Amino acid sequence: MQVAGKVVVVTGAGSGMGRELALELVRRGARVAAVDVNAATLEETVRLAGDRSGAIAGFPMSVTDRAAVDALPATLIERFGAVDGLINCAGIIQPFVRLRDLDDAAIERVIGVNWTGVLQMTRAFLPHLLARPVAHLVNVSSMGGFLPVP
Repeated sequence: MQVAGKVVVVTGAGSGMGRELALELVRRGARVAAVDVNAATLEETVRLAGDRSGAIAGFPMSVTDRAAVDALPATLIERFGAVDGLINCAGIIQPFVRLRDLDDAAIERVIGVNWTGVLQMTRAFLPHLLARPVAHLVNVSSMGGFLPVP
């Protein structure tokens, strides 16, 4: 996909790989809807875009907030006119403890962000992506999916 002139949504854009993806897309001429649960780090991502900061907009929200996720496509289409791509990059890890010591809240938080959040974002944007002549969906996963911590 040639990204110049395209609108791409990037989750987890407040730090790490999500931030780097968002900034590289902006450098390549895309307009980016940057999504992250942390408003402060999201503002920093926009600031790091420098003279291209007009091509990136921050949307502080959690991918686990179903109402916010469901409302996001309409918000972005109203602002940008369309959405050409979605990169699900938001992800968290659980504490490095044995399973027997991992509490339910930690398990539910990880599953909520890493699995349910991806499904909700994909489901919310899929009708809009399918309507675009060239649209892309990218799901970023941790190496933990291949080589989990024992």
